[in-house]
Amino acid sequence: MFSRALITLSFMTAAFAVPTTDLSGRENSPNDADLLASCPGGPGSSNVERADRCTLINIVNNPDTRVYKALGDPQLNCGGGTDEVKVTLGGSTEVSQTVTVSANLGINVEGISVGGGISTTDTSTETQSKTVEYSIPPGRQAVFVTGIDHRSQTGNVKVNYGDRQFDHFIWFTGTTITQLTPTDDVVFDVYESACGTDPNDFSSLH
Repeated sequence: MFSRALITLSFMTAAFAVPTTDLSGRENSPNDADLLASCPGGPGSSNVERADRCTLINIVNNPDTRVYKALGDPQLNCGGGTDEVKVTLGGSTEVSQTVTVSANLGINVEGISVGGGISTTDTSTETQSKTVEYSIPPGRQAVFVTGIDHRSQTGNVKVNYGDRQFDHFIWFTGTTITQLTPTDDVVFDVYESACGTDPNDFSSLH
């Protein structure tokens, strides 16, 4: 009787000793490039379906940054003359929320919609438009620019799916992104530079 009880107990122990699998390094899970590409507005991924929502989490609020964009095409006075050239500078450009990734993931993240924090999930695109009369000195080139103040936030991304992707509805990126959300603080200016340089290089503007 005692021996039979031991055999029964051994069988039950073996039945409940289900082996566990370490999923932390599994290969059949989406990588960060797949996750971000599947976000609304992203290029999509062949490995996962389109995400319902992508939300910025673990948010760090950075100092605001002003982003400069050209309004219209540059005008030149680079023909070797000695007189100023009077021109009309300006035009229009579209401004919307932008996302940059801290690592090179091999995808185009322009236009990806990531909500959370002080921004909203859907950010509308606004058009800035203006012109100005300007006299360009000889040997110079000029372009009209708009400088839009942006709120800057850095964080990881929580990706929500309507169906299970690799056994989960929710995934998180390890890669951090920086999200820039435009504000109503907008300035306009003429950016003048020497002929032969890139007229749309606004790195010196702050």
